[in-house]
Amino acid sequence: METHYDIFIDAKGLKCPQPLLLVKHNIQQIESNRILLLAATDAHTDLDLAVWCERFGHKIIHSNETAGVFWFWIKKA
Repeated sequence: METHYDIFIDAKGLKCPQPLLLVKHNIQQIESNRILLLAATDAHTDLDLAVWCERFGHKIIHSNETAGVFWFWIKKA
């Protein structure tokens, strides 16, 4: 599992579409092949991210859920 990251986004407590909007904004701040780590509590975040990543070529390289927090490591295309 990859655990390093270049940017961390704490979107806990935010509802859809706010976590995705934060990812869209912050991923522009890093270079290709860099990692963004998102922590979110909205259960719909996984579907939103999966569709968005597929559309724009980014990749969710790892995800898990711990104590109601969903963690996503996203590699920029």
